[in-house]
Amino acid sequence: MKVIELLKDSSKALLIGMGGGGDAVSTLYVKEFFSHFDVECILGGVVWERFRRDPKPGPRSIEEIRGAEKINDCLAWLDGDERIENTVPITSKISELASRVVGVDITKGVKKLRESLYQFVRNEEIDIIVGVDAGGDVLAKGDEVNLVSPLADAIMLAAIKDLHSLVAVVGFGSDGELSRSDIEARLSELNSAVIGVSIIGSDVAEQLKDFVYSVETEASRIPLAASLGYHGSYNFWGEFEIHVGFLNSLIFYIDAKHLYDSSPLAKAVSDAESIEEASRKLNEMGIKTEYDLEVELAKKLTQGKTGKDYEK
Repeated sequence: MKVIELLKDSSKALLIGMGGGGDAVSTLYVKEFFSHFDVECILGGVVWERFRRDPKPGPRSIEEIRGAEKINDCLAWLDGDERIENTVPITSKISELASRVVGVDITKGVKKLRESLYQFVRNEEIDIIVGVDAGGDVLAKGDEVNLVSPLADAIMLAAIKDLHSLVAVVGFGSDGELSRSDIEARLSELNSAVIGVSIIGSDVAEQLKDFVYSVETEASRIPLAASLGYHGSYNFWGEFEIHVGFLNSLIFYIDAKHLYDSSPLAKAVSDAESIEEASRKLNEMGIKTEYDLEVELAKKLTQGKTGKDYEK
């Protein structure tokens, strides 16, 4: 079934930013497309602030989000007043444009997350779940040179694959982790599992730009810049440059079960009962995760405070 046919048969969707950080911002682009088919959307995202915003390594449980309204083991309503320490989670900020949103806790493992999502889908009469990935790292197989954050996407893909679900890849490499060539190769490999493509129109970009530029995200900001006509080199977090152009304004819709079946990363974490176990399972494949990186950064910070390893 093509995405347009699917949306014509749907009344309500849950859109989840899969990778933590600013992925939840990209749910706004998908919501605008779905609105053309009168599909009501509940927005949400994995609550995992990057280390520059939250120095505790890893994602946060809903119990750690001050002010969150618990729904079940792994989900909570957020309305913008929540805090992690003194930081407003980016997912919570989306409520400025969506009344309230769903914060997703991936710390408790895939099984509990899957059960929590199933309960929510049933109670809220959701027709379809869409995992929204800014950039395309959910397509990774693990051997990509610049891959740095495969863990959250793998957990989310494993959790939604047996539900009525899609993955929406927003931005065609806008996170700098998979090259355009990598993404094109994976989309070609997936072939018929890619059930549609939409574009972030310049009218939508104009409507959302003030909010998007107020949030600390690059991967979800680049598609907006592309839709407004930007073409050329883009400095990503001041660390490296990527090419940005029209392709970054596209959204690809992929059948989640088919994507899972071709993802060694999602399969590896499918039985993990905690974020730590999931990270170890990818380590056993020779893959370093974003959790590993944050643990290392936290250790360096602690060593610096105690006078050790000060220069690193």
